[in-house]
Amino acid sequence: MLTPAHRSFRIGIDERVWELREGAYSFRRHTGPILIEDDWLDEDSYGVVDPSTMCPYCDEPLPLNPTPQMENLLITAKQKSHADSRPGNPRGLKAPLGIYISVCQQHHFETHSLPEAIEKGWPKSIDFKKVPKRVESMKSTLEDIITDADRCCDDEDSADDSTRGPRARSVFWRELKKEIKKQGCRAVTGVKGQIAMFEKTQPGYYGELGLLIIHQTLYNLFPFSSFDTSSIAPLTPADFVQLVLVPEAAVGLIMQDLHIERDEAIITLRESSQYGVGMFPDAGFGSATADDDDESIVDRIVMERAKVRRLELEKEEKIEEMMWKEERERESGWDN
Repeated sequence: MLTPAHRSFRIGIDERVWELREGAYSFRRHTGPILIEDDWLDEDSYGVVDPSTMCPYCDEPLPLNPTPQMENLLITAKQKSHADSRPGNPRGLKAPLGIYISVCQQHHFETHSLPEAIEKGWPKSIDFKKVPKRVESMKSTLEDIITDADRCCDDEDSADDSTRGPRARSVFWRELKKEIKKQGCRAVTGVKGQIAMFEKTQPGYYGELGLLIIHQTLYNLFPFSSFDTSSIAPLTPADFVQLVLVPEAAVGLIMQDLHIERDEAIITLRESSQYGVGMFPDAGFGSATADDDDESIVDRIVMERAKVRRLELEKEEKIEEMMWKEERERESGWDN
């Protein structure tokens, strides 16, 4: 479902997320609890932890109420692991990193990100079937951002919103302009650049599934061929959609969900991006919690996009055929 660029971007994000966690997990997995020899001989002096409540890989306590996804990931990983009993965790398991990395990521998510989300009131379920219509209702606002010439002064931070056009009022566009001016367009829009801007341009708690649905809906609303490329240069239409319109649409959705103002919604979008990746992963990657309805809505949107693209190609072919026919007729006239 995702383009090669999106797949590269997704892989890069996975690697970046893992880099931040691998050190702690690796240490715990290889050393286990730090105990002196006497502790092993006198466990009754200390509280004994039920091994069934511990992660078999990192020995940390499992969530009290693990999600179905966590349980399914553990079942899958255990099938490819072997026993590795160790002090403090007789049910410990051992396997290559690639086997249990998903367990560790989900474990960290449910231990840290999920409680934060609950505390802050971020949704644990989203009706993704309604997301396309909700994004479509923002068409006029998003279209103004696309068509605006953005002739705001260079010192945009000091400018009043009332003096800015629709595009210049977009914080995502302004930040993007600064990064391009500082690093160059290629550095910003490349895979590494998009990883660096991950939290700033993701759709917040709507996650990867939301990203896919929002992106496909925006493509249907604003086909790349409809863009005036000179007005968004040096960005391509694909870059503009991904880095500006997707987060703009997500901010609108968050404002509706939580009944909050735009500035607060932007903060929520950025704070909840990692939560969204863990809670609503892309169904195309075989998520254990992917709902059949979620997969069907994604499939339907992709099919609609493919249909639109086929019609565009047919139109382009007819135009090329007419141009070729006219060229042949001109050449025939010259010969006569």
